[in-house]
Formats: sequence, structure tokens, C-alpha cells
Amino acid sequence: MGENEATPPRYREPARDVPVLGHWDVLVCGGGPAGCAAAIAAARHGAKVLLIEKDGYLGGAIVSQLVVNIHSTNGVDFQGIFLEYLAALRQRNAITPMHGSVQNGHIGATVDPELVKHVWDDLLEQAGVQQLLHVQAGRAILEDGRIVGVLAETRAGRQAIFARRVIDCTGDAMVCHQAGAQWDSGADGKPWAMACTRVFRMGNVQLPDGQMSDEMHQQGRGRFEQAIQAGQIRGPIAEMKDRLLGYLRGWSYRTMMAPTRREEFRCVLTRILKVDVLDPWDFTRAEREGRAQALQAAQALQRCFPGLEEAYLIDTSTHLGLRSSRRVRGLATVTASDAIGFGKYPDSIARSSWDIDIWPPESYTAPAVDRQSEAHRQRRERRQGFDGEEGASREVGMHPVEKDIDSFFRRCVHNDG
Repeated sequence: MGENEATPPRYREPARDVPVLGHWDVLVCGGGPAGCAAAIAAARHGAKVLLIEKDGYLGGAIVSQLVVNIHSTNGVDFQGIFLEYLAALRQRNAITPMHGSVQNGHIGATVDPELVKHVWDDLLEQAGVQQLLHVQAGRAILEDGRIVGVLAETRAGRQAIFARRVIDCTGDAMVCHQAGAQWDSGADGKPWAMACTRVFRMGNVQLPDGQMSDEMHQQGRGRFEQAIQAGQIRGPIAEMKDRLLGYLRGWSYRTMMAPTRREEFRCVLTRILKVDVLDPWDFTRAEREGRAQALQAAQALQRCFPGLEEAYLIDTSTHLGLRSSRRVRGLATVTASDAIGFGKYPDSIARSSWDIDIWPPESYTAPAVDRQSEAHRQRRERRQGFDGEEGASREVGMHPVEKDIDSFFRRCVHNDG
């Protein structure tokens, strides 16, 4: 099949018998933080739980996309299993001290992505959750409109996994899609909703007290601008000049590293635009473009900025960082208005106090959080008026995706803007 074929030919799979891997009370598909928390909670309520994960480790985007920052405006979303996760990270010296303040509207820390894998392994084992790695959830198995299991691609081939309840934490709503649930993607009539990012890390960063002085920053800025004018630095990295300079100026290297004892710099500068994350050809293009941007950015930093002359590119994230994929049409929908007004649901399963963080899919320079907008001002004022356990957060309810698929639950967040 060629890349540009509009209507690919169809192939009908022949019927065949598939070996049954087993039966569980709860099957969780996806081993990111949401999947791990769901599996632990179900096991603690006495359920026999299996968690399957497509990668060879748990942790999700924290590990595979190097999204190692913890963000909150006021900490009211630090609850439940997340607190146990933080405590386990501290025991392993795998998290930096919390920085920021509620008054400034930002509390955060950085975690060690390698040790995150071990923390989730331990927490799941303590709860009695079984896990199976290198497993891709495939077609949903339906009986009378109910999901009773999934067909999974394992190292041994395709196998059937049966469960009384199936929880989709794949990030791409893969099981929902295979079950026939309705979903949306993209925004404003286009197949992309947000830009993608390839996070990268640099080692041997030599900076006094982990920060770049004003003198060093000014010197590097001059070299960087000269290199752009001379055509030595071009493309997206040149266009994102101000963002790169902002990272170096305003971000403490100690809060960007995990843990602080490492002489590393983690950078989320890159932006890959207009990516249809559900198109395999386009997503492959984005993976390669993101890798190229990361290398160009690392070379520019090494070339121009004091303290990074002897630095080197350690790695890029295993997976491209994507921020939006399928959005399932639930019986209830969390909207942008809920986020701005801190909407509450009687059956909430999670809280989030962070800003509406949308990375523009068609701009290298537009901000992800427009802190000058009227919506942001209203939300900031409302947040300052909350206190205590009912603090400023939006809540995510758990609702059946469709009435005729009543064994399936999924978190569903939409933007009504």
C-alpha cells in the first residue's frame, strides 16, 4: 500500500481459534499513572487484576516521553495513590524537593524516569496486581453489546484475555475504538489538536549552582543570534529562539534535572506541528522530525552557550510526546468551562488544578498557556478564593462510554472551546 493512497484495499482476516490467556475480574490496558492507579485501587478492593502494557516497563509518558515534571497550582490534586507514589519516590531519592508556592500559582518537582519504573513495579506487586509487558491491546471482545475481554498481541502471538471489567488507559482509547465507541480527534475541523514534542537530555552541563548567570546568558544569546544571522542555525530552532532563551533564563537547571545530583539538562523546546497522531505515516514523519529538532537544538546549545561547550546529547525520549489523541464521547463530558470554574462531579475519580495547557499545533512560538487571557484571569481569581479540601481543582467523573457497553469505563476529557 502506498503512502498517498486515499482508499486502501481491504483484507478480510480468516476466522481462527485464539488461545485464551486467562480470566480476571479487572483488565487494565495501559501502564501509565492512570492505569497503575486503577489497577491498584481495584486490587485493594479484592479484585483479581491484570494490567497489560505495550512497553517493557510501567510509568507511561513520564518514562517513555520524559514528561518528568509534576505541576500543580495549589496541591489540592495531590491525593490518593499519588501520595503513595510520591512517598515511594522520596524513599528512592528519585524526586527533587517541591519548589514554587501556592501564592504564585505553581508547585512542582521533577522525578527520575528510570526509578519511576521501579516504584510502580513495587506498588503493583504490593497490591497483588499481575502485570504483562510487551502486550498490545487489540480488538475488543463483545458479547451482547458488553466488553468481556480483548484480543492482545503478546510475545507468544495473539491471545484472548477475558475480564468482568475492562479499563482503557492506553492514551489513544484503543480499546474504546475497537469496541465501536464514538470518539473525536483534532480540533477546529483539522486532524491535529496540539503540537508534539521530542524531549531530550544533555549531560556534562557545567553551571555554577545549577543556573546560568546573567553574564553567561548574555554571552550565549549574542553567539546564538549571530549564528542565526549567519545561517548556521536555521529552521524551527531559529524560529523558537525566544523560547530557547527563555528556558535558559527562567528555568533553574536544578529543577529541570532528576535528581539534582546529575549534571544534566532536560529540554522540551522542540515542537512538531500539524501532526495527525492517528495517521501512521504522519506520526512516523513527526517522530523523525522531532528527533532531528532535538539534535539541532542540542548542537546549538553546545555551540553557543557557556557551561554547555562540553555537554553532549544523552538521549531523546523513546516515544514522541503527544498531547491529544482520541477523545471518547462519554455520557458526560468535562469541558473547558468546568476547568475554568472548577466544576465538581458526584462520582469524581481524579482532580487536577493545573492550567488549561494547549500547545498550538500550527505555531512554533505561541504560548501553551495564555496567562494574559480573560479565561486565565478568571480562573486565577476563582482559585484564590478557594481553600481547604474543596480547593481549586477540576474533577473528572467516571461514566460508561455508552449505555450498551456497560462493562467499560473510561476517563473522558473534552475541550468545549
